[in-house]
Amino acid sequence: MGDEHNPVEQPITNQIFGVGRDACCQCLRPFQYESKIVIPDVIFEKGYLLRIEQGLQRNDKQWGREVHVFGRLDICSSEEGTSRGSVVIKIASGDEELTAATSCKNTDEQAITIRTPFAANWWDKNGSRPCVELLITVYVPRGGQIDALDIKVANLDVSFSGPLTLVATERTFITTDYGRVYAPTRSSRRKLDPYVLQSRQIIIRTSSGNVEGWFPLHQVLRIKSLSGLVAIELGLESADSHSATQAKVFVETGSGSIDIKTPSIFYAKSNKQNKAPKCQPPARDYVVEIATTYGKIEADIVVASRATIRSKAGDLLLRLLPVPFSSKGNGKTHLVTELDSGDTKILLLDPLQKIDACAENASKTMGLKARRTDCSHDPGLAGLHSTHQSAYGRIQVDYPESWTGEFNAETLCGKIVVRGVNITIIRSSTGKPRVMRGHMGSGDSAILMTSSYGNIEFYADRPRQETGASMTRLPNEGD
Repeated sequence: MGDEHNPVEQPITNQIFGVGRDACCQCLRPFQYESKIVIPDVIFEKGYLLRIEQGLQRNDKQWGREVHVFGRLDICSSEEGTSRGSVVIKIASGDEELTAATSCKNTDEQAITIRTPFAANWWDKNGSRPCVELLITVYVPRGGQIDALDIKVANLDVSFSGPLTLVATERTFITTDYGRVYAPTRSSRRKLDPYVLQSRQIIIRTSSGNVEGWFPLHQVLRIKSLSGLVAIELGLESADSHSATQAKVFVETGSGSIDIKTPSIFYAKSNKQNKAPKCQPPARDYVVEIATTYGKIEADIVVASRATIRSKAGDLLLRLLPVPFSSKGNGKTHLVTELDSGDTKILLLDPLQKIDACAENASKTMGLKARRTDCSHDPGLAGLHSTHQSAYGRIQVDYPESWTGEFNAETLCGKIVVRGVNITIIRSSTGKPRVMRGHMGSGDSAILMTSSYGNIEFYADRPRQETGASMTRLPNEGD
């Protein structure tokens, strides 16, 4: 990765302006025919939108070799002193006629459409295939603000390039069919956000491309990919006063893994303090939904009133920080994990640890007084209701000492292990299913753990030294 002024390193290519992924190896090279279209005076003010759409021009009369289109759309800041934005489109190919066949249309409503022919009827049926390379650059003026940014591309990657300040108040919507979406990540050295994106709703969709980088969470962050992986960092400090009470995260893939980090809150797993949060996050109701059909889910994330994490096939590795805050005002958290095949490992950080509020810049960025999750009068994890289910795989749950309540573990063919301090066993059975029930303290939390063919391990208030900890195990038959 580059520095903050060049945060995303692009692959080195030998095309005329190297816009990302290599062209198909069957493309005619070199790409010596280039054209450029400049759309000046794009207005970034309240009441305006910017729409950009890229795709292939299809009609019933088209025939010939299918055109391979690839490239990138960059979103970056314009030069200092510029009050208007602009869009620059570069087109390159190995054939002059093919370059000229790419069209661009711009309306008074700031809707820009780029079209490339689906097929080239003049192209030889054999030999190199027709290819077009596109580089679209959206220059955003510093201090500019629009209502919405909508980007829909068929064949291009989409990138956020720092330093960037983009204010699209209502929404930022990005969809790409055959490209990926990527942004710079947070610098561990400087601990600064890599760019600024202020939108109440940020919605990203891809078909086969990955989604990678740092993205802020204001009101809604929704990411969906059919077959790409998602590897993102979350920024929790919001500049939008409408996002002061609730924030929603939705991440979904069909067959790709999911990796979510919140670097401002969680220490790295290699850090010996990894079981404690760095600081208290902004006090909001964090609603989380994460799902994949086939893929591993690894997440370090803050949760409040509701969190649901599901996978049909793939491990779940979760570090969660429950925040005793909810839009209903009851402070309860409902946590559900469901897995058909794979292991589940969950570590809950203690929200009652005496640590400072997170960002010093919270009061600067929230547009209101910075609020912290002050838990001194809250029930902590006493209001946590969680369900962890797995059909074929082990479940390991590690809860902190502030958790008090009832637990219920049930498995058909596995072992049940309970370890901790001040745990009372109410019922244990070695039949089928194997069952263990009990409680720790007198809180109203409840946890249900069920597995058909896997072990269940529940650690509550696990001491640093295992010696002296109470331990109960239901053995396999024949032990």
